[in-house]
Amino acid sequence: MPSKKNRSRKSNRRSPSELLVWFDAHRREAIIAGFAFLFVVAIVGGYWLAKSLEPAPKKPIYARIEDIPGLPQYTEFEPGQKVATVEEKPQPKPAPQVAAAASSEQQTWRRNAVPFRDLAGRPLIAIVIDDVGLDRPRSRRAWELPGPLTMSFLPYAKDLREQARAARAHGQELMLHLPMEPTGRADPGPNALLVSLSEGELRQRVITALDSFDGYVGVNNHMGSRFTAWRPGMETALRQLKARGLLFLDSRTTAQSVGDQLAHELGVPSVARHVFLDDDESLDAVRRKLGDTEAVARRQGFVVAIGHPHEATIRALAEWLPTVAGKGFALAPLSAVLRKRNGWD
Repeated sequence: MPSKKNRSRKSNRRSPSELLVWFDAHRREAIIAGFAFLFVVAIVGGYWLAKSLEPAPKKPIYARIEDIPGLPQYTEFEPGQKVATVEEKPQPKPAPQVAAAASSEQQTWRRNAVPFRDLAGRPLIAIVIDDVGLDRPRSRRAWELPGPLTMSFLPYAKDLREQARAARAHGQELMLHLPMEPTGRADPGPNALLVSLSEGELRQRVITALDSFDGYVGVNNHMGSRFTAWRPGMETALRQLKARGLLFLDSRTTAQSVGDQLAHELGVPSVARHVFLDDDESLDAVRRKLGDTEAVARRQGFVVAIGHPHEATIRALAEWLPTVAGKGFALAPLSAVLRKRNGWD
C-alpha cells in the first residue's frame, strides 16, 4: 500500500488534461499575463539592444589645453607675473675643445636640425611653439603654419611620435618640452623635475622624457621657475643632454635661471629666450609682442620668441609670418639661431 508521502506527491501533480482544463477556465487571465510578460521582455531587451548598438560618443575637441579634463591646470608663469623681453649680454667664448665638440657634425642636434644656410645675411627670427601635442587640433594648426618654426612637444602628449613625425613632415624643427617645478602651486604635469627628488630619480625622469620620441634637436623647460634656479638639479639634467649631443633652450621663466650659463660651463650648446609672445593671450597683445620680436632681431641680429598653441597666437602668426621676408628678416629654426649666436658654421 503506498505511503502517505507517495500519495501526497501524486496528489500534487496535475495531469496534462487537468492543466488544459485550468487554462480553458482561465484563458483570458493567462493571455493577459502572457502579453504582459512579453511586453516587459521586449522593453528590457529593446533597451539593451539599443544601448549595445549605440555608437561610441565622439571625443570632444577642446579649444584650450587648460580645458582638457584630467590634465594639470597651468600656465607657464605665476599668476600676475609679467615676463620681460630679454636681450643678449656678451657671452664668454667657450674653450676651443668645447666649441669644436659642440659644432661637430656628429652632434645629435645638428643631425636633426632643419637645414639653414644664410646665417650671415638678414637678422634671424626663431619662433618656438611650446606645449605642443596636448591640444591636437591647435597643435596641428600651429605646425601647418609656414615655417621653418620650432615645435616643442610635451613628453606626456598622446600619440607623441605620430604627431612629431607629422610636424617634421611640414618642415618644422622639433624639441622636447621638459616639465620642471615652478615657484608657485601650478602643476607642471606628470614626472616633472622637482627640487625634492634625489639625483638618481631626477636622472631617471630626464632619461624617460628623452626617450619619449626622437628626431628633436634639444630640450627647453616647461615652467621651471623654481627648478631652473637650482644649480644641482639643472646640472643633473644638462649632463644627460650633453651625453646625447642635444642643445638646451632656457625658456627663462625666471630671472634667476642658471640654465643658460650652466649649459655654457658644461659645454652643452645653448641659447635663451628673448620674447614671450602670449603671456597675455589677447590678439592685440600677441601682435605687439611680434613687433618687439622684430625690434630685438634688428638690434642684435637674431631673436628667439616663444609662444603656445593658443587661438590668438595662431591667428597672429598666420597674419605675420607671410610678412617676415618682406621686412628684411629670415625666419629660421632654433638651431640656426644657436649657430649664429655662437659663431658656428
